[in-house]
Amino acid sequence: MSIVFRKSIWLVVICVFYLSVHQNYAQHIKVRPVVKPQATYFPLNEVTLLDSPFKDLQQKGLDYLLWLNPDSLLHFYRIEAGLPPKAGAYAGWESQDVWGAGPLRGGFLGFYLSSVSMMYQATGNRELLKRLRYVLKELTTCQNAGKDGFLLGVKDGRELFRQVASGKIETDNPTVNAAWAPVYLINKMLLGLSAAYVQCGQKEALPIMVRLADWFGHEVLDKLTDAQIQKLLICEHGSINESYVEAYELTGQKRFLEWARRLNDEAMWIPLSQGKDILFGWHANTQIPKFTGFEKYYTFTGDKRFAVAARNFWDIVTNNHTWVIGGNSTGEHFFPKETFSEKLLQIGGPETCNSVNMLRLTEALFAVEPDAVKSAYYERVLFNHILSAYDPVKGMCCYFTPMRPGHYRIYASRDSSFWCCGHTGLESPAKLGKFIYSRQGNDLLVNLFIPSSVSWKEQGIRFVQQHCLPENDSVRFTLTIRNKKKFRLRIRRPAWTQGATLTIDGEEVSLATDALGYWIVEREWNNRNTLVLHLPMKIYTEALPGNPTYQAMLYGPYVLVGRMGCEDLPHSFWSTMDNTARNITDLNKVPTFPVSVESIPSFIKREPGQPLRFRITLNSFDKVTLEPFHKIHFERYAVYWKVNGEELKD
Repeated sequence: MSIVFRKSIWLVVICVFYLSVHQNYAQHIKVRPVVKPQATYFPLNEVTLLDSPFKDLQQKGLDYLLWLNPDSLLHFYRIEAGLPPKAGAYAGWESQDVWGAGPLRGGFLGFYLSSVSMMYQATGNRELLKRLRYVLKELTTCQNAGKDGFLLGVKDGRELFRQVASGKIETDNPTVNAAWAPVYLINKMLLGLSAAYVQCGQKEALPIMVRLADWFGHEVLDKLTDAQIQKLLICEHGSINESYVEAYELTGQKRFLEWARRLNDEAMWIPLSQGKDILFGWHANTQIPKFTGFEKYYTFTGDKRFAVAARNFWDIVTNNHTWVIGGNSTGEHFFPKETFSEKLLQIGGPETCNSVNMLRLTEALFAVEPDAVKSAYYERVLFNHILSAYDPVKGMCCYFTPMRPGHYRIYASRDSSFWCCGHTGLESPAKLGKFIYSRQGNDLLVNLFIPSSVSWKEQGIRFVQQHCLPENDSVRFTLTIRNKKKFRLRIRRPAWTQGATLTIDGEEVSLATDALGYWIVEREWNNRNTLVLHLPMKIYTEALPGNPTYQAMLYGPYVLVGRMGCEDLPHSFWSTMDNTARNITDLNKVPTFPVSVESIPSFIKREPGQPLRFRITLNSFDKVTLEPFHKIHFERYAVYWKVNGEELKD
């Protein structure tokens, strides 16, 4: 076979893959939203990551997906279906008792489905598709064996829900009748099946999804009063309301939308629709996914109360509950803004799950009302919490990111953790390309500065951005277009730069900003165009919410974190069941700034030959270097610093 012929065959295969994935969404949707989106995202197969830390993270995520054994993840599903398992279960939350609530049996599989689906769409890796099809075949076998649509790994799950349907509902967070978060597991399985159907075109996923949704709807929800369902929703349930709206979207069957209505948690949507901040003391990650569901329900019903609730929640969390890295809460719970300085000293910092779900909510809100404020928040979280949460050796995700000065992170192990943050941590590397670009009508929006390319098939446009931000301040865009045409390119104007300039094919052009916070570049484009955007950056500070005597430092979009050494660290940074890092540092070893907040940037100097390593030219900081957070692992660090010379105290 000639080289030319082999290349031709390979190009045909690639084209068929991209075309089929792109068409999946339109082909599979039966009902369009009532509220038309203002911005839409490109399918992951149309966005390609180029060399950067994000590309590295995507590869590590792919490696882990390929490392996992699907039969181990299916272990408990086969048992509950009355079938012998084909492989042993994994340890950690998959099979071991956790905090007296038992294991979260089979909890990983729904996330595995959505992660494999997104990663296949992003990379085209054929082994992923093979495994996805295998798991769907096994799930069909489990449902057929059970004959009723039930599909969970929860121990004696049918009997558990028979008790619930009979009115026996004893709930707290995180249990229902002493079982750990069973409705949450239904939600995650439904989301995973939806991803396999919509994103990868696996038709067999839809009947599995519909049978499970119908089983829970007919066998449980229809037998409960609205008040009993609200009691059931006290326990963490993810975005189960979103899943039922999706079932309506994919089938056109209105029963699913009615069940979604009943699954909207009144304890959250009612007060938040009234603008009340009631979040103090609530378990953070239990609440966040609900609002993605509220937003989804709004888009398919037009009920603005749910839109108001989702927007108020996003505003309250981002303004009153968020650390400089974009994460929120401490020890999994929201707390009053005025107590940030107390929570700073605890070791259970922001939970990675929370940030993943806040990004999902931001994506949903941005689609309806796009603006640079939401994009900037997305950037802050993605660049500083998500990117930093994975260890650089194994690519495993941490649970908490301690904010305590001088502390460190512990990461999941590959085969014996399976925490909730490992669940969502499986998804993040697969969808890194989602928010970089979007389209609004015929406009192309650049939301994030990440080396990548996007192919807009319908418009015949290919757009590439290449850069080494923030090592240097130049972003090079290449725009190629099939036929010359006039359209608008809109580039987010980041708040961390001043004096930006843009040249197109060597000629400087003026930058006008629209009402959404984007630079507008409108012209008739040639077949090939080169744009160079200069984004000057500088050191700046950001106060700890509620207490300006603590300050963090940033450079461009990145939080700069101080390296604090390797004294008294654990023997391993990969945990099993323990999700916290407990070797507390002596706060007296963390230096404080004996200068004013305004003068801090003047004492920070770049190390020669090291574009992203900085020194603090004050006597007490002679052993401290500053670098972006994602570069610091397996050692102690400081995100926030005390200012004006006061000693840190527990």
